[in-house]
Amino acid sequence: MKDAIKVIIAIFVIVCIVSGLWPFWESYWLGKELENVCVYGTKNTVEKTRAFLTERMQEKGYDFSGDDFSIEKDEKNRVHISITYMDEISILGVTVKELRFTVEKSASERKERW
Repeated sequence: MKDAIKVIIAIFVIVCIVSGLWPFWESYWLGKELENVCVYGTKNTVEKTRAFLTERMQEKGYDFSGDDFSIEKDEKNRVHISITYMDEISILGVTVKELRFTVEKSASERKERW
């Protein structure tokens, strides 16, 4: 009986740890996707970049569309993409804490010279 209780407590602790880290994990990978889209944006228009971003978000299963992001491109082909969104830490269906994330990424066009 004591072993069963220890296993249940261990599983609960693991679930709590994973639930607490999950929003940060998602934010990290969202940032990686934005880096790729920024590079794409250096060679394309803002409209094409927004469409590509919407497509990538759908492929990866995010609930964002291209309109949720701020996309800026200057005359030197520097692209800056950002989003601010809310996420939550939820354990067994109970919201423990709401978090506000801001993810910003930038890229500049690079010309390779040999």
